[in-house]
Order: sequence, then structure tokens, then C-alpha cells
Amino acid sequence: MKKLKPVLWIIMLGLLLAGCSNDGKEEYFTDAKKAKFDHVHGIGYPGNTESLLVATHEGLFKYENGSWKRNTKNQHDYMGFQATKEGFYASGHPETGSDLNNPLGLVKSIDEGKRLKKLAFYGETDFHYLAASYQKGTVYVINEEPNSKLQTGLYYTKNEGKDWHPSKLEGLNSSSVGGMNVHPTKDNIIALYAKEGIFLSYNYGNTVELIPIDGIITSLVFKETSAMYSKMKNNKLSLYELDLNTKKEKMLNGLSLDPENPITFIAINPLNESEIAVVTSKNDIFLTKDNGENWKKIAEEGETK
Repeated sequence: MKKLKPVLWIIMLGLLLAGCSNDGKEEYFTDAKKAKFDHVHGIGYPGNTESLLVATHEGLFKYENGSWKRNTKNQHDYMGFQATKEGFYASGHPETGSDLNNPLGLVKSIDEGKRLKKLAFYGETDFHYLAASYQKGTVYVINEEPNSKLQTGLYYTKNEGKDWHPSKLEGLNSSSVGGMNVHPTKDNIIALYAKEGIFLSYNYGNTVELIPIDGIITSLVFKETSAMYSKMKNNKLSLYELDLNTKKEKMLNGLSLDPENPITFIAINPLNESEIAVVTSKNDIFLTKDNGENWKKIAEEGETK
């Protein structure tokens, strides 16, 4: 058998590596400038990266280094979505033509949705309300209908769905909850927001205390020592920050929106808390890298820029 010369080996190795590279992010995500999306169900920075993922009715969009991309495969309808340091947890419905069962139950991905690990209630439950601690990975869900293990109510799991614990929610006196968020490093701290204000718990939701808020909260997310939320007051919608120690709030400058286009999701980059992204009900997406002093619109009515 004829031996290959070293130079030829180097060329073949380069071609092989290039082929492997094409099987990575470049192949899974494609350019999405001027692309259109609707029904955003969550945003976040998964896997300790600078990339912002947007979970939509038709898969994932990614904003990275000033440009948009979207996934070409596994374009699932992620009804619940939460980024963590390892990737993301999600729930929802598989894309049309998929061999996955519907609904997805609780799933996890560590590679931006290329593969989904089935954790619990696969083919049984769709969790619209889902939150998780970014660093700890403890997952909270609001179960709206009884399934094979859970009754209705708030539950959490510390081992990715193997065991579930009910949250008693003693002190919650609201008839409806707008949403919830979990502290990024202290998984025992959870906030639920409602028309009365913020219901804050330090013991996995077993007891909650009401922090009255003058206005209507439309979304909320934790930082390390504070909670950031969007609030509608006097026919004006702005971002506010609540100090978790003093329980005092302050309004952030730079972003004021039409109350008919409220903020529905907020994401904070865990590698840089000054970087914040928000999505509105009309699918506008704004991004700031200086804690709200200056904002850039990176998507308008679901069209990427």
C-alpha cells in the first residue's frame, strides 16, 4: 500500500477538521437577518455564554456578536423556557413532523437545542410557567392540571424531575399570578408577581411575603442583590429595580414604552449584569449593555435587525 506523504496528510486533516466544523454551530444555526418570529415564550443567556437565545413558537433565534441566527432543526414550540449555566430547561410542543411525543414535558438541552433530554412527564404535560435557578439548576413549575404525579399548584425539583416537592405558598392571597422567577444562585428564593405586587419567598415557596408595588408588574427577573421588573403606572411602562435588603425600588432611566406594548420577558447576562435584554408583547426586543442607560432595538415587531 502506498504511503501518503506528510504534506498530503496535513491537507486531508484540514479538510476533515473543516467537515467537523460544518457539523457544529454553523450548520445548526443559519443567518437570520430580516427574519420574522412571533409568540416569544422566553429569553436567556444559556451555558455561561454571551449569546442571547429567544424561544419562539417556531424554534430558537440567537443574537450573537451583533447579528441574528436561527436554528435550522428542532424548531419546537417552547412554551416554557429557562436558561441556566448548563444550557436550558423547557417545555412545550414538538415541531410539525417530529417523532417526539406531544407535549414535551420537562426537557433539557446543553447544546442550544440540538438534543433534548427528556426529564419528566414526557408526552403528558406542557408547563407554561417554568423557572429555574441559573447556577443551581433547581426547577420550579406551576402545574395547571393534575398529571400522573402532581396535583395542581407550584412544585420544584432539585434533581431534574426525579423527585418533586410541593410549595405550600402560605401567605399568597392573590387570585391569579402573572409569572415567577428564581434567584440565580440561591435556589430557595423565588418571586411570584401579581396585581397586588411581588410575593417573595425564602423557603422554596412554602411561605411568601407580599411586597406591595404601586403599579402593575408585567415581568420580573432576579439579579444577585435585587429584582428587576417592568411596571405600568400612570399609563407609562418603565423598568424598576427592587433592593432585596431594603425593599426599596428605583426607576431605571433610558427605556419607557407604550403601555399597550408591555415588556413580557427580561433576561440578564449572568457574566455581565449590566447587559439586559427585554421582549415586548409586540415582539420588539431591546438590549442594553450599561444597565439601562442606553438601549438598542435589535428586533421590531418580530423582525430581526
